[in-house]
Amino acid sequence: MSLLFTQVKSQVTTRQAAERYGVPVDRSGMACCPFHDDRHPSMKIDERFYCFGCHTTGDVIDFTAKLFDLSLYDAAKKLANDFNIQPLPPGQSAPIPKLPAAMIERKEEQRVLKILIEYERLLVKWKEEFAPSEPEDENWDDRFMHAVHHLPTLGDAIDRLFSSDPDERKAIMDHIRNTDAVAKIEAILNDGCQEVMNDGPEKDRAA
Repeated sequence: MSLLFTQVKSQVTTRQAAERYGVPVDRSGMACCPFHDDRHPSMKIDERFYCFGCHTTGDVIDFTAKLFDLSLYDAAKKLANDFNIQPLPPGQSAPIPKLPAAMIERKEEQRVLKILIEYERLLVKWKEEFAPSEPEDENWDDRFMHAVHHLPTLGDAIDRLFSSDPDERKAIMDHIRNTDAVAKIEAILNDGCQEVMNDGPEKDRAA
């Protein structure tokens, strides 16, 4: 057993395992902790891992064991199998368990939440920058009107995704899926980013 553990830890980092098993890690080595309700990236992942939120820590085997609810030995076997670390102990090839459905859904919730928060920031920006200069001005900018119309319901959706009640989060996720809201919001965000670029220094230099 100790030989297997040594082989695995010498050949696979926790970051490699996290990315293989669907936990996104940014360029600074931070990720949303999969072991608690993490709203912002609070886990540092490299050779080992440490969460500044729930204080969970350990090596690549500890990480995999906790992620898939395995014993340390089964986690080591899984890593050896998934990363083709040879030789495995005779007759000890490990099955490849799937991520629990609840964990997959939580990751999707976090992805959607990140998009909604980015959308909210854009709408707040539009509401401030494109507000009518005079109260009697009738030519309101479409971006201002869009922001005023959508910000209240958007804030409610974000609050519900932050809820600790799984049924509450499921209800808003079902609504988002049924209305294809994420794809529509991503299109708006892409247009908004392009607009910012067009209004920036490059446009001034071209003028």
